[in-house]
Amino acid sequence: MAITDWFMGLFKGKETISLDEYIGSLTGSIFYKELALQASINLISNSIAKSKFLTYQNGKEVQKIDHYILNVEANQNTSASRFWRDIVTNLIYKQQCLVIMQNNMFYVADDFERVELAFKENIYKNIIISNYELRDVFKESEVLYFEWYNQDLKTVIDGLNTEYSKLIEVGSKSYKRNKAKRGTLEIPTNYAQTEKGQKDLEDLLNNRFKRFFEAEGGAVLPLTGGLKYNELGKEKSSKDTEGGRETREFIDDIFDFVAMALRIHPSLLKGDVQDTSNAVNDFLTFCLNPLVKFLTDELNRKMYGMKLYNAKTYVKCDTTNIKVVDLKDIANALDVLTRIGAYSIDDSLEALGIEPLDTDWSKTRFMTKNYMPVEDMLEGGG
Repeated sequence: MAITDWFMGLFKGKETISLDEYIGSLTGSIFYKELALQASINLISNSIAKSKFLTYQNGKEVQKIDHYILNVEANQNTSASRFWRDIVTNLIYKQQCLVIMQNNMFYVADDFERVELAFKENIYKNIIISNYELRDVFKESEVLYFEWYNQDLKTVIDGLNTEYSKLIEVGSKSYKRNKAKRGTLEIPTNYAQTEKGQKDLEDLLNNRFKRFFEAEGGAVLPLTGGLKYNELGKEKSSKDTEGGRETREFIDDIFDFVAMALRIHPSLLKGDVQDTSNAVNDFLTFCLNPLVKFLTDELNRKMYGMKLYNAKTYVKCDTTNIKVVDLKDIANALDVLTRIGAYSIDDSLEALGIEPLDTDWSKTRFMTKNYMPVEDMLEGGG
């Protein structure tokens, strides 16, 4: 048997597939989409957890059961931080989230069926919480139902992943191919055609060459029988790293598009430290604050209702503590707010993340004598 016949025989029985068919079956790069989504969930949920839900009764801030549930413990098994993370996760992956209110506790539903009605309250049934199916049927007024305002979010992200997974895989393979060792093997015409010679050649191609190419350090490949291996040289060009660079750019694109869909500055998802202050401001303005308003609207209409809300009994979320600021950067602002009577000593302490003193004098508001009513100024006072 000729060497060429034996060599081609190694491929007998193996079907060939087109490049398009091969690329179309790739799913490994879904990892990058999930990484971008999880980074977004962490950023949003951690920001909500760092915020403070303030509860008011008749216009005065109070700390009762509602305040505790929203800020500390949602139920006997779930902290408030975990509760808000579950809500954000459901909103991003499912575009909706159902919360059951029972015995002054909140429970996030894993699955449910929603029946929409035109002139009656919607109803919710077949609700599953922690693998337990509830037999009860709940009305709209008895639950908290959050529906994500960006209906096309997941569709857009999945579409991006379908296209970019192909590009990332091709770029990775191109990079590996450019870095791989290549060479030619010269087989003399008088090479032994015996069974032993053929087995030695098969062992060389399938085993010894494999160990030689995969060696991390120095390696020697002994050749006998007149065989000669010639390594092909590589062009010293930026093309050697082109595949790796393109792959990173494709991954960055996925993060950028996910960030764009969620109104998050891409630098926050990718951990860039440049211009962080402006990125955080954009995040608060275009992503977090609208989301918090969306959440508190549902809390107020279901937990309090119109009558109590109009009586200034409601909940609101303070996101001012999210942005870390240096004390000297806000000292002047606190001074001004105190001088015009907007802040008391306790208000300033809370703004700094310090426990308020909760005394009569620390709650007192002050105003500088330099200020006077407009009427007094017009009358020539002062």
